Amino acid sequence: MYSSTDSIGGGTGLIGKALSAKLTSMNINIRIISRCPRGKGDLSWKTIETCGLPEDTHVLVNLAGRTIGEINPMLLFPKFVVIVELLRFYKPDMDRCYTEDDPYVDYDFITRLVHEWESSCAGPKLSGVQCVLLRTGVVLSKNGGALSSMYWPHRLGLGGPVGNGRQWFSWIHIDDLVNLVCFLITDPSSESLTGPINATSPNPVRQYAFSRALSESVGAPPLGGRLPTPPFVIRAMMGRERAPLLLEGQRVLPVKAQAAGFKFAFPTLEAALENIYGKRPGPVPID
Repeated sequence: MYSSTDSIGGGTGLIGKALSAKLTSMNINIRIISRCPRGKGDLSWKTIETCGLPEDTHVLVNLAGRTIGEINPMLLFPKFVVIVELLRFYKPDMDRCYTEDDPYVDYDFITRLVHEWESSCAGPKLSGVQCVLLRTGVVLSKNGGALSSMYWPHRLGLGGPVGNGRQWFSWIHIDDLVNLVCFLITDPSSESLTGPINATSPNPVRQYAFSRALSESVGAPPLGGRLPTPPFVIRAMMGRERAPLLLEGQRVLPVKAQAAGFKFAFPTLEAALENIYGKRPGPVPID
């Protein structure tokens, strides 16, 4: 599958910028949809909500958290839609291992929100459209995101396990996330993929192990990553919306992506952090 023109909703954020750069390097024409369009050919959300997507749009990648109805009220859809969303479709669990086949379990506002979001993508509006829902883990990047708020606390030796640190931390390197989207858009072996796909590393870790590894990579003092961090500190660092990513976790595996032949460039936390910070941490336990 190859797209002549791809539209990226929310293309000015961390993931959108990285994805735009990658698609451009592949000689794929892109169009950014944002509140304040800047580039030639880019569009505003107001224009999309009024007129729908341009007819030459072959692929829509939605990173903006808007519903399908808002994006295209005129029911003119491209052939392929990729929607990037939260991993919180899955109920937090200390022991269970989740795959795309696990059913929805009502847990809290966020899980309900994600479930409703996914349900809106399965209606008659998308009949005949290949629609993929990427359930994304914590995105690790040197250019922002979760690591930007965790860097200095860990660099100063203040980042440690939250509570007992046994909650799961499912993550993905930003390059792997971008490459997965490109794989879905361009690789013929992905043409049969629809519905939810877990965009996570095949090696999730416990939160305490992540904190220790991050502390090592950023050059923390000797006890860095070992002193417990109270939950209220995490809420102050990451905000109430993102804090549950550390306070409550899920062990999620990318079964469908790997079965389709996608290869992770950074399958382990050691490799991901070495790429980002230039220093490889010691072996990270995965249980």
